[in-house]
Amino acid sequence: MNIISRRLLSLAVLHCLLASPGHALKHSFVANHDGRFFIGPIGLPFGFLKGGVYSLRVSKFLMNVVSHGQHSNNGRKNENIPMTEKDMIAQMDGLHPGFLLKRFDTEADFATFRETILENASNCGFGGIEDEIDEESFTNTEDDNRWPPSSNLTQVTDDMVATGRGVYDAGTDGIFLSMKHPVQWKPNEPTVHHVFTAHEAGYYFLFYQVCLLNDAENGKYLFKEVQSTFKLDFEYKNYDAMGKISYLTAGEMPLPHLYLYFSISYTLMLFLWIRFTKRDGNSARKPTVYAIHHLMSSVVLLKALSMFFESVRYHFIRIKGHAELWSLIYYLINFIKGTFLFTVILLLGSGWSFFKPFLSTKERRVIYLVFLLQVIDNVAMLVLSHETMGEKYYSNWSAILHLVDIVSCCAILIPIVWQVNTLERSVEDVANENENEEHQPNLQNDEMTMDDETKRLQTKLSLFRSFYIAVVAYIYFTRIVVYLFASTLSYNQTWLKYFVSEVGTLLFYMVIGIKFKPAVESEYMQVGSDEGSEENKAAKHKDNSIELGVMVHTKE
Repeated sequence: MNIISRRLLSLAVLHCLLASPGHALKHSFVANHDGRFFIGPIGLPFGFLKGGVYSLRVSKFLMNVVSHGQHSNNGRKNENIPMTEKDMIAQMDGLHPGFLLKRFDTEADFATFRETILENASNCGFGGIEDEIDEESFTNTEDDNRWPPSSNLTQVTDDMVATGRGVYDAGTDGIFLSMKHPVQWKPNEPTVHHVFTAHEAGYYFLFYQVCLLNDAENGKYLFKEVQSTFKLDFEYKNYDAMGKISYLTAGEMPLPHLYLYFSISYTLMLFLWIRFTKRDGNSARKPTVYAIHHLMSSVVLLKALSMFFESVRYHFIRIKGHAELWSLIYYLINFIKGTFLFTVILLLGSGWSFFKPFLSTKERRVIYLVFLLQVIDNVAMLVLSHETMGEKYYSNWSAILHLVDIVSCCAILIPIVWQVNTLERSVEDVANENENEEHQPNLQNDEMTMDDETKRLQTKLSLFRSFYIAVVAYIYFTRIVVYLFASTLSYNQTWLKYFVSEVGTLLFYMVIGIKFKPAVESEYMQVGSDEGSEENKAAKHKDNSIELGVMVHTKE
């Protein structure tokens, strides 16, 4: 049971990392005295199709071994052993650092693999590939001049890499770049360029590991920290059915059109919603439109815009690999949309506009809290958009992003719970009053009034209970179910997680719109048609007081 729990936790952590706002497929990655023996995944996982290209260049590679608690420096003092280019080979006995682009069927498989490595540092993720590297290739310098300059990564041909020093094509197991002898790459830099065949197509994850090779010599690394310093420039790309370059992973190629279709769907929903709220007819039968309905219209409009700009963003990522300007616009619209969505749910849950024209002090505080959390959430998204998965700050900000999101989701449930509790107490109070008045035959009209109040309260209680269930189901589905479902998808089906998530969101918008749509004579606060009579005014005042949670007992 503990093993299953650890694996589920590992999978959840991986999904927190993979659920990032950045989707650019031209990356730079920097590690500066990084003490992690395993770094992965580096960048987003990528699904390569036949003809897909993987390019990698490593620069400024350096390793240091320091005692725990000490800072690395460039001097050789006691137990602090710097590994410069001159003596790195001599100092790296028992260590084999390298980069492996390895194929996995699903994200869950990589999560399991990653957990296995992290649990035991002696487990080498290269899987024996490092043993296939011919040591003689590191000493053969006759063909140094044939390697292209490091300033142009894409000029390296696949044939050059196939016979290059330190690079091993393991076929379906991936592409391995050994950094055990980085000096032998001089005057150039370690470079990989690989074109995938139809047999090699699949879902690939890039990771870096420092493996311990010789148990007899590993004692000198006991209580020591192996620090790695390097910079990566890597690029993934595919070719679509038209033969054009696509920087999107195989499973995300449909996303530009997918988000465009959802944008059109929300635009149609907005049109129908506005038409319904403004429909003409007999004024006595015209739906009652409250201020909250206009806010709901704004949420649908912002959702349609966010889907449109998401479509545009993915389009430019597909053709260029980056979309900084469109990403900035998308994040801005998404921030406003998210803030409006959470605010509308809070207002609906509190009964504002339907039942009361104001908010209590507690409700206002919850709204301020959610707004603050949304600001933090979007700051984290902006920071992550400028980081590459695997970097130290990426993990920290990713954790903040998902923690804030969970707290926001819990906060929006608070007013709904308050409203349900208030209505339940009101129903009980009215029921008790009915029991007391059953033995007074001269108060039959009052009994009918109390019965009407009870029915109205029961209707509202049922409405808010179903609203609570809908919100919880939406949060559970989009935050948990979708990611568990995504972990089972193959490399060319990853678009389904976005599709399923957006379908769930679309259904949630539809359900909330149906439940809180403008209604004739308002199902939320029905009063008699003869508003001029004193009895109806008193009944209306009492009904409003009940819905605010304050029972007003009138005595004749």
